[in-house]
Amino acid sequence: MGFSVSGSAAILFIAAFVSVGILYSAAFNGFERVQDADDASDERVLEAKNTAIEVANASWDNTTEDGILTVNVTNNGSTTLSVSGTDLLTDGTYVSDGAYIEAESSVDGNNETDLWLPGETYSMTVYQEPEPSRVKVVTSSGVSATEVV
Repeated sequence: MGFSVSGSAAILFIAAFVSVGILYSAAFNGFERVQDADDASDERVLEAKNTAIEVANASWDNTTEDGILTVNVTNNGSTTLSVSGTDLLTDGTYVSDGAYIEAESSVDGNNETDLWLPGETYSMTVYQEPEPSRVKVVTSSGVSATEVV
């Protein structure tokens, strides 16, 4: 064998070695991303399984110019929920943040917190006109509870 054959074989061997190194790192990074996404999905499913809410009561008061709807929801699960991540729907219509009466919406009397711990009751007070027939509360994990007003 001459130098040209040995030299070209060495070049091909080095090129193959570099290519395998690049392919391995790319494949490993892709696998790592899939594993991270799978772990995050498992965490979301576990959070949803550990979340349970119940609408304790929903009442509508029309003694003011605008009707006022008060909804009391209890966190019966083992997951800490977010007040800002909890949504209210009345008769299938989303209630925007502008409708909330901030001074009267609270978690067990505290209107400064965003944490809604297990066993606590979140009281939402919103301006609502006309009187709704049903309300639905949805958490950030997608767990919901419905109540007739």
